Amino acid sequence: MPIVSISIPDKLLEKIDEFTIRYGYTGRSELIREAIREFIESKQWVLEEKKPIKGILVALTDHEQGHRVDEKVISIIHEYQSIITSFYHQILEEKWCLNIAVVESPWTSIRDMLAKLRKTRGVVKTWFIPITS
Repeated sequence: MPIVSISIPDKLLEKIDEFTIRYGYTGRSELIREAIREFIESKQWVLEEKKPIKGILVALTDHEQGHRVDEKVISIIHEYQSIITSFYHQILEEKWCLNIAVVESPWTSIRDMLAKLRKTRGVVKTWFIPITS
């Protein structure tokens, strides 16, 4: 089996070691191999770039990190409105907002929208959850 070297921050390595022990893996390599397999399986649908997929796109915003961040998010939503079937905006706390869009499109358009959201100052976390049949 080939050996691949990677750099891992100390805090992440501590978590890997904790999970290795807690879940009974024989070592770090076994845990990392399984994590990579699960990641690839969860993203397999991306390989069919031209086939429309449905999914839920979530963006968490922090008003203290980005002035007028929700206006910028709404602008991106309007830019991609042709692929959005539903949109929801919720104020969570004084500085936090949750933006949820249900989308249907080939992956390339969803990927582009996600990239714009991730580059927006004040968007602290994004998720994409595919709805697979």
